[in-house]
Amino acid sequence: MIYLILSILCSTSIYALFKLFGRYNIHTFQAIVANYFVASGFGFWYAASQGAPVGVSGTESWMWIAAVIGVLFISLFYIMALTSQLHGVSVTSIATKMSMVIPAAFFIFTDPEEGITTQKLLGIILGVAAVILSSLRKNAEKKVHRAWLIPMVLFVGSGFLDLLLAYTEKTHLATQLDYKAFVPVPFALSAMIGTVILSVRVILKKDKIHLKSLAAGIALGLVNYGSIYFLLRILGSGILDRSSAIPANNMGVVALSAIVGFAIFKERLSAKNIIGIVLALAAILLLTWRGL
Repeated sequence: MIYLILSILCSTSIYALFKLFGRYNIHTFQAIVANYFVASGFGFWYAASQGAPVGVSGTESWMWIAAVIGVLFISLFYIMALTSQLHGVSVTSIATKMSMVIPAAFFIFTDPEEGITTQKLLGIILGVAAVILSSLRKNAEKKVHRAWLIPMVLFVGSGFLDLLLAYTEKTHLATQLDYKAFVPVPFALSAMIGTVILSVRVILKKDKIHLKSLAAGIALGLVNYGSIYFLLRILGSGILDRSSAIPANNMGVVALSAIVGFAIFKERLSAKNIIGIVLALAAILLLTWRGL
């Protein structure tokens, strides 16, 4: 269970850092690009230190998946920012974390080792309610009920990303060295894509490089690496079904993010938010009971 806790802590730290970026006028996209260099660099260093192969030959069975994940990483970060600007943080949080139903449903209905139980179904249903209630804010509740293309793209994209990560872990990552070798590669691809985009913007004089924004990417990159690495490790631990692990992780992030927002950033929690946090904890308990 330690991997689940570490994944939740790292993912929550990402949201907290984005909150701080706004306070300290950090250029988010520049920090995101820098973060991918840090995440991939740290990952390659860690892989080498553990005796795992570093880099790619192009013949790895998971190479095409890493390429797709790399595109999704940076694309979804941008879409998250766009959704936040157009529809608010509540819609963004709900669209991102509700996506847990996509990989959960996939593995429940396609993997004979997973299956559906009353306990798991109740946990997922409670989780859906928890995500919505934990994310709602008074000035955004009416917006949540509208359907927009961008939040839908975020919902599907986030679910597809979680599904790809779980699929990769199940079919291609057999040893601890495999995990260490795989994780840095999508980050490196995202770094290359981000560099091209940022370079074009600088050349066209739409952006100027800010050193403090690049420096902020260091912290973001380390926790970003941890969020993916530890998620893959909990998926491969055998303690939880994949259809339980991803919802438990997402609900943990939602609940802890709400608590951090209240305790550190002085965000007000409504009665609905508090009920959502309680439901999230109950859902996590239901989904992880076997592993406790």
